[in-house]
Amino acid sequence: MESEMKSSRHIMKFGMPMTANVWRNARIDLGASCLFSLFNVVLNQFYIAFAIQQGASNLQVGLLSAAPAVGLLFSPFWATWIEKANNPKPFVIIPNAIGRLLLLLPAIFAHPSVYVAAVLAFQLLMGIQAPAYAALVSRIYPSDLRGRLMGYVRVAMGIIMIPLAYLVGTWSDAFGPSGPLIAASIAGMLSIGLFNSLKLAKQTAQDKPIIIKTGSRFPLQEQWKLVKGNRTLAVFLAATTFTGFGNMLANPLYQIIQVDVLQLSNVQIGYARVAYFTALLLTFWIAGWMIDRIDIKYTLLCGIAAYAVVPMLYGLWGDYASVITGNAIQGIGEAIWDIGILAFVFRLAPGREAMVFGIHLMLFGIRGTLGPILSASLSSHVSLSSLLIAASICGWIGTMLFLTGNWKRRRLT
Repeated sequence: MESEMKSSRHIMKFGMPMTANVWRNARIDLGASCLFSLFNVVLNQFYIAFAIQQGASNLQVGLLSAAPAVGLLFSPFWATWIEKANNPKPFVIIPNAIGRLLLLLPAIFAHPSVYVAAVLAFQLLMGIQAPAYAALVSRIYPSDLRGRLMGYVRVAMGIIMIPLAYLVGTWSDAFGPSGPLIAASIAGMLSIGLFNSLKLAKQTAQDKPIIIKTGSRFPLQEQWKLVKGNRTLAVFLAATTFTGFGNMLANPLYQIIQVDVLQLSNVQIGYARVAYFTALLLTFWIAGWMIDRIDIKYTLLCGIAAYAVVPMLYGLWGDYASVITGNAIQGIGEAIWDIGILAFVFRLAPGREAMVFGIHLMLFGIRGTLGPILSASLSSHVSLSSLLIAASICGWIGTMLFLTGNWKRRRLT
């Protein structure tokens, strides 16, 4: 009883009143995220460059870029299971623990096909944890503090990733990619071990999702009912589908331009990633503050528009200055998509986060699979600048859909 009273007593941290359990979770999340920084830098910023340097073809680059989306094609099915299980934690911990060990494979067997197989297996596992993470966060932090705490944790992670991006580039230039890949796998395992010690808040009757049993065994039917009954959600999904497709269409082309066209060294790529992480952490801090205080549609609009600007920069100029600027704007977009979309889902569908996030992830899986493979396949027949401008046009269509669909709508609170 005494421990329960202690955990429910409010303390002031960073100007926010919170319980001891929330403060404990924030510190664990911070430590796990900082450990995860190295894994994040290696996998998301250098992995494709490493594969290209090991001889990956344009099609393999397309598969590597599409890999994050492939596993998410099955997210709605996992989301249904997660919601029924009423305990999202194992669905986050177990896939991450297995997946982070897979980075050892390309470290030992440095062949492009191993890079592709390892990351595809990893992302299939991430298709399980992604909808579970959305439900997990809602039980780690209360809604009135969630945006700021997620933002602060990611700011700290971004600060660490700035020097790491330079160090990984220098390290891999000097000794090859095996060392960074092994170190990333070890750091990732330590991170998920620490994250496993989080304590989840008990769900109240109000927080628990209302699951209506029907005769259908096909989970998408119930999920699409949520979309039909919520126009704001429908506009959001349509806008992110167009913009996200443009972003994924352009994604492998960025790597091809950096490595094959501009022939940048890993150190030069590292400088570009420093620009990315600097913008990322600043946006995490600013966006976290905005999400808790003003209508979230303004924050999301900035993030959606960012994905339209980056391919336009590469397509029209395509020099090293465009790479640096594009990386910074990409960081702005990814920070907002990270915490902004989670916060948006929490407000639209409390208690149904895994279900709604599963739909969003499935659509990401579709566009994220088709986009990179399409652009990588066409890159031998169509100029890179034309493909990038087409990607930018998709991004601007999504931006205008979100703008016109939300500008005159009632404030989302």
